Amino acid sequence: MSTAALSELEPVAPPQTHVPEIAIEEVSREISRAIEHAEVAAWLDLYEAAPKDFAARHGLSISRDGDLVWTTCTTIPFIHFNCVKNIGVDSPVSEAQLDALLAHYRDAGIRRPWFYTNPHTEPSRLRCWLEARGLQHQGGWERIFRDATPLAAEPLFPADPLIPVDDLGVEEVTPGTASDWASFIDGKYRLPTTPWLTALVGRKGWHHYMLKRKGAVAAVRSLFIGPDGAAWSGIDAPVPGIMAPSFDLDAMLGERLVRDGIAAGAKLFVADIEAPLPDRDGPAYRNYDRLGFKLAYLRNHYAYLPAYSS
Repeated sequence: MSTAALSELEPVAPPQTHVPEIAIEEVSREISRAIEHAEVAAWLDLYEAAPKDFAARHGLSISRDGDLVWTTCTTIPFIHFNCVKNIGVDSPVSEAQLDALLAHYRDAGIRRPWFYTNPHTEPSRLRCWLEARGLQHQGGWERIFRDATPLAAEPLFPADPLIPVDDLGVEEVTPGTASDWASFIDGKYRLPTTPWLTALVGRKGWHHYMLKRKGAVAAVRSLFIGPDGAAWSGIDAPVPGIMAPSFDLDAMLGERLVRDGIAAGAKLFVADIEAPLPDRDGPAYRNYDRLGFKLAYLRNHYAYLPAYSS
């Protein structure tokens, strides 16, 4: 009997099924829109808060055509500042609209505008239109969300008992600490946005937090709660898994944001995992699962490659 024949008689182990470390929910188009609207509302308010001299100096603007929103910044090549926030989210986009947006960025001298798509973006062939115009898939972020279900009373991410109690602490940013908070963000991202960031401190709807270690800022994250109770979490640094190897500090900030957000009346929380993993495992997924978040979908990002941006 041949070796091949013997191998056919051996039991075949069934493929292992990998269980994601966060709950996944197949959201409806309506919920998808609510998720995207939460971020768009935050960016609309953020741009409204920008000091006029800062905006003029950096060619900073946000534009609308009906429900469609896009940002422009001629001096800072940062993804958030030159992107179409919600293309195809509220209504199907046309090729003519896409071409007009690309022409806008081209005329403004923006070499790498960004476009976001998700499973509910309309039309479904938008991805093909983007690729036909030379834009390419540039990764994406996991969209996660939760409702206002309260967290357990005890801390979810308690400090290490071997570390002194005063070593780590989360505090809300005040006008007196706004400069330290903004400088930390600009230092991590190498941006000149301190005047813009400090204008957000004390602004209605915004809550900014710093985690300090031995008195020095170690991590930050913000929460914007819109009039409808939809809350978007962002302006985080360092980004876990990208700018920092540890996810623990961001988890502690996330817990404070959720607790304070619920107390402030937030009904929907929206955030991102910016270093997605194919098996949807690892500390980011585990931490957000403990915070009660569910995974809605991967939001894909499209842009020109740098070498072909012209």
